[in-house]
Amino acid sequence: MNTVPVRILLFYVLTLAVIMAIIPWNEISKDRSPFVQIFEALGVGPAAAVLNVVVITAALSAINSDVFGAGRMLYGMAERGQAPQALTKVSRNGVPYLTVVIMAGALLVGVVLNWLIPENVFAVIASIATFATIFVWLMILAAQFKSRRSMTPEQEAGLKFPVPLWPCGQLITMAFLVFVTVLLGFHSDTRVALYVGAVWLVVLAVAFRFLPRTPKIELEKI
Repeated sequence: MNTVPVRILLFYVLTLAVIMAIIPWNEISKDRSPFVQIFEALGVGPAAAVLNVVVITAALSAINSDVFGAGRMLYGMAERGQAPQALTKVSRNGVPYLTVVIMAGALLVGVVLNWLIPENVFAVIASIATFATIFVWLMILAAQFKSRRSMTPEQEAGLKFPVPLWPCGQLITMAFLVFVTVLLGFHSDTRVALYVGAVWLVVLAVAFRFLPRTPKIELEKI
């Protein structure tokens, strides 16, 4: 947890700074990896081909991780009655195979989209993922903010991770995430994320209203 800010600065902020120091942001092509473009601009063609292999391998690894994580999450929700009970069925090796089938179906949706709108599919999927990430972090920040506000001074003093800049840091971060969400609506390629996100929030609200909830005592144990 303590190294997360350093990782973000190193692998995201610094990476973007290096890319745009070599190639202006408005000259980066959407059809190829910016890292490949950097190597090509430096005249290192073979390195660009090797990097393509690395990117594909990393993508496959991420897909494998997502299938595992999302599948186990669906399994856990089914155990608590928050998803169809069929998702609790497992194979001989203890793998919840129906959740894997569902995730494979979601991946096939991506294949179909790539066939229907190959020029815009990356921007559409990336913008939807951006909305999902922003929403998740907004909920994390809101939950942390509410939890911290309800603490006594003694409880705050005993926190292992007190979080610096409280409460301004949380409020500024939430405002920035809302600002990024607004920016998604300014471009037609990314505006679809707001439409899909709105529909998804309605689905979550309906599910929260009608599906059984995890008892408070069990949540405290978790």
